[in-house]
Amino acid sequence: MKFINVSDLRNNTAEVLKTAQERDIIVISRNKPIAIIRHFDEDELEDYVLMNHPDFLAQMEKAYQDSQAGKTIDINDYIMSLDEENK
Repeated sequence: MKFINVSDLRNNTAEVLKTAQERDIIVISRNKPIAIIRHFDEDELEDYVLMNHPDFLAQMEKAYQDSQAGKTIDINDYIMSLDEENK
């Protein structure tokens, strides 16, 4: 992990991006972290986009709330209900 300030990022963008291929870089401004530059491949990009999509986040929040409220179903019962729907 490496720390750089905003002016270093502005002045040495290509070098910073090259370094990010090997390790994470935390960008700081006024001695406070403001961003992370991190290398990832195409598969990780797809996961990132899906995991941060507003619809997915809303579904995860609803699932969490249902779980907290005790609105759960046994996995075997769920599979059986799917089997019955497909008949």
